[in-house]
Amino acid sequence: MRNYIKEMAPSSRRPFNGAGVRRISGRKTGDEVRHPSRSVSRRGEKWIAEARLATLNVCGAMNDKMDEVCDMMYDRGIDVLCVNETKRKGKDVTTHGMYTAYWSGVDEIERACQGVGIILSERMGQCVKEYECVSPRLLWIRMKVGLKKLFVLGVYAPDMSKPTYIREQFWEMVRMVLMKCKGNENIIMLGDFNGRVGVRRLGYERVLGTFGDESINENGESLLTVCMEKNLFVTNTCFRHKRIHMYTWERGDDRSMIDFIIVDERLRGAVVDTRVYRGSNVGTDHYLVLCRINGLFRRWRHRSSVSTTALQRIRTERLQDEGERNKFKCRLKENISGLDELCMKELDLENVWQNVKKGLVDAATEVCGVSKRKNEKKNNTLWWDDEIRMEVEAKKRAWLDLLATKAESKRSS
Repeated sequence: MRNYIKEMAPSSRRPFNGAGVRRISGRKTGDEVRHPSRSVSRRGEKWIAEARLATLNVCGAMNDKMDEVCDMMYDRGIDVLCVNETKRKGKDVTTHGMYTAYWSGVDEIERACQGVGIILSERMGQCVKEYECVSPRLLWIRMKVGLKKLFVLGVYAPDMSKPTYIREQFWEMVRMVLMKCKGNENIIMLGDFNGRVGVRRLGYERVLGTFGDESINENGESLLTVCMEKNLFVTNTCFRHKRIHMYTWERGDDRSMIDFIIVDERLRGAVVDTRVYRGSNVGTDHYLVLCRINGLFRRWRHRSSVSTTALQRIRTERLQDEGERNKFKCRLKENISGLDELCMKELDLENVWQNVKKGLVDAATEVCGVSKRKNEKKNNTLWWDDEIRMEVEAKKRAWLDLLATKAESKRSS
């Protein structure tokens, strides 16, 4: 409210009426009556400073779903998306239009399984300082966003069907990774933890909220222990929502809350909301979990990407042919003929070098030719076109209709 009053000119300030509404005169926007809670419009500084972090288990086939995931991030305005069970091999960094993806998977010789990735928006990708692909289940990125230093950890925990020693090794590895976090960095963990944390409050008041699923398992207990050690809290349990906006996984009549966004205690006051968005479906039985953090990009300076012309490379490999090499020698002699006289007259070595350089480049370009470098940021998916996009939109509408039908049937029963 204070920011809104500061932005208004002194002559335009008016007292509240009885309904708690400030009337703004002298504006012809059609929105003359605004509630005090709308202190800044969505296009204002407050909305720009807000960051959106999300997690989604894609259940494999990440290469085929990448374009659809990027469209989902654009529609939701997501800055950081942790994707689990990507089933991608190797450790890599790829670029997809305005998004940068960091991947941590199994070795190339192994069967495709597990896998975790973190996809960053353009403005968040500029803030990356360091990263490490720890294992097919852990990936961390160190970044500085505005005045905040973040340690983002993407997690894909083993499910309860795995042996106990494998799960214990995983949580020990999580502790080892979190030890790399510096004291002035805020930890953010997000991903599929395959753990049910419940709503048990005794001893976990700083970690858990009062809203969530009542069930709990061993993974959930291990997660809560790590949160207690590192002063973290589970944002999913801190906001009241409908149950359909609380459960992150559903298969038939079975559903649970196993995908979490966990934030450092120092950021508790900045977390605006965390909830499930069921409409974003990419062929998985998990739902998108999205967390909004206010003021993260405050005092952040945007570095707009500079569009450059296509780079050209001289095909010097053609000089291996003797005929092409002889042509180049003859053309070079013609270009730099009279160079001795120029050196005698010209005392500026810079001008002499520029003439020699121009002669070399012109001769090589004329004889060898040039080739344009490919734009690495261009999306090279050949099958993704307007027809596929329309089919995907139809699939999304059908998915929303299915959710509405399920809700209606439950309501009627």
